[in-house]
Amino acid sequence: MNQKSVLTYSVAAIAAVSFLAQADEASAASTHTVRSGDSLWSISRSYNLSISTLKSLNNLNSDVIRVGQTLKLSQGSSSSTSGSSLTPSSTTKMTTTDALNLRSGAGTSHRILLTIPKGKVVTPIQTNGTWTKVSYGGQTGWVHNGYLKKTSTSTTPVPTTPPSVTPSTSTAKTTVNLNLRASNSTNASILLTIPKGKSVTILKREGSWSQVKYGTRTGYVAHTYLTTTGSATPSTPTVPSTPSTPTENSLDQQFVTTANLNMRKGAGIGYALVATIPNGTTVNATKKSGGWYYVTYNGKSGYVSAGYLKQTTTTPTEPIAPNDGDAGAGNAEVDYVVNTPSLNVRSSATTNSSIIGSVKAGQTLRVVQTSNGWHQIYYGNTTGFVSSSYVKSVSKNSTESPSWVEGTYDQHSFYTYRPTVIRAQANESSQVVGSTVRGELLNVIGETSTHYRTSAGYIHKSYVTQINGQSAQATRLATIAIAQKYVGSPYVWASSSPANGGFDCSGLIYYVFNQAGVSIPRTNVYNYWTGSYFGQQLSTSFTPKAGDLVFFENTYTAGPSHMGIMIDANTFIHSGSSGLGYNKIQEPYWQSRLIGYKRP
Repeated sequence: MNQKSVLTYSVAAIAAVSFLAQADEASAASTHTVRSGDSLWSISRSYNLSISTLKSLNNLNSDVIRVGQTLKLSQGSSSSTSGSSLTPSSTTKMTTTDALNLRSGAGTSHRILLTIPKGKVVTPIQTNGTWTKVSYGGQTGWVHNGYLKKTSTSTTPVPTTPPSVTPSTSTAKTTVNLNLRASNSTNASILLTIPKGKSVTILKREGSWSQVKYGTRTGYVAHTYLTTTGSATPSTPTVPSTPSTPTENSLDQQFVTTANLNMRKGAGIGYALVATIPNGTTVNATKKSGGWYYVTYNGKSGYVSAGYLKQTTTTPTEPIAPNDGDAGAGNAEVDYVVNTPSLNVRSSATTNSSIIGSVKAGQTLRVVQTSNGWHQIYYGNTTGFVSSSYVKSVSKNSTESPSWVEGTYDQHSFYTYRPTVIRAQANESSQVVGSTVRGELLNVIGETSTHYRTSAGYIHKSYVTQINGQSAQATRLATIAIAQKYVGSPYVWASSSPANGGFDCSGLIYYVFNQAGVSIPRTNVYNYWTGSYFGQQLSTSFTPKAGDLVFFENTYTAGPSHMGIMIDANTFIHSGSSGLGYNKIQEPYWQSRLIGYKRP
């Protein structure tokens, strides 16, 4: 999956699963095309035939069948399933195995005439590929064969869930970038993403999931997205008992959808569609069945996949269990503390994913797990991801000061070295109006002999210390001096190092700040302007000083697209199309494209 989707599927994927699951079901009633995981036993159960009858009809000398092979299901069957008519003498009553749409034509693009309830008897008239024309309740139309079975007088319940079949050898290729999960559920953790077109070894089938081995990793994938490349004889499965219905648990919980989400009549993708709930909609769930929630939306009720819901109230009913040793999440020795002024919390472990909030300097995080430079943390009633580069591991109960990046704070030059309260007045008997965490940065706007004053109230000086190191202005001036060393260097697209012969505009900013001792990530002008980097946006009426950053829009592309460093109130140094050099704000080209400033 792409980076935005490390932990979720798109709605298109849900629709694809629904459609492909139908398309993968049994073909016309007169023949059956063998699919991966089929055995003579499973085919015989699906069509109420004996294995010996199947062998006799198809001149089979053994139980070996191959993927793609067409098997006759009755005498006189041909290998074609297109447009065959059923004579009255050969017509068998069929029963729907699920709520089933009756359509005006043989295909999902045709109009729905009505929905036939599960367990109803229909009369087949004609088949066309994987569709059958039937008569029901005075109406005639087309239904998909995958949700029909021959009417049986047997009182023995027939299991609808196919048994697990373990082939002795079976390989397949992925048809999309496919998540390998820890168990057969979309709620299970993602072990890795298998690229499209890669070969995997199928170990066993479990319903709509396959346990596979890819490289050295073993896990579960949705079988829909595998195409079989070869298989050997499957072992004969034992007859399964009647599958049990998943236990439904009652609850009262609000969720927000994280994608346009299909609501279905039952807890599974095989059930009929009730409605589509838009992304970002709040819904109320009253019960849970496996990986599905029963919700109400716009006067309609049905089941939706839990994988596309985010909780909005209370603690998650099934919180992610922290790994052993994860700091801040039950570890007795270590805390994770934010050591940058503001750190974005994202929906997945990539800077391209959406921002769901932020944490501030000095805040202690509860970490779920750590991987590839990202911490997954508890954030409110959900989880999110933060870059581990801006989080420090600190021993619990330690008075050690966080290692702040120096030269980035003008007003925020004080921090608390342990949790303390904020009071309404400058005395320790006055009302408590707030509190701080250990290492929280303070905007001190005044002081008495005993207390510092902040916008929130007063904090006793015994709990506060100053950040040591060079001033923010000294750091700004240092960035100018570093940039001036490379005046005359050519413009090099996407470069952030002189080793490449030059810089682009944002690459120059990244290089000089990191060289000056301020750790910032490499990104583009748009993110430097719209994100939390370098502080708040300042308008074009702001009077800049040396070291302030200047931003322009609509240069080579629409929106924020160019930036530089002011060396006085009018002149800036930057890497432009003519190379690294100087220009003035008052020049018409730059004046017309100026959008504002930032003071790091």
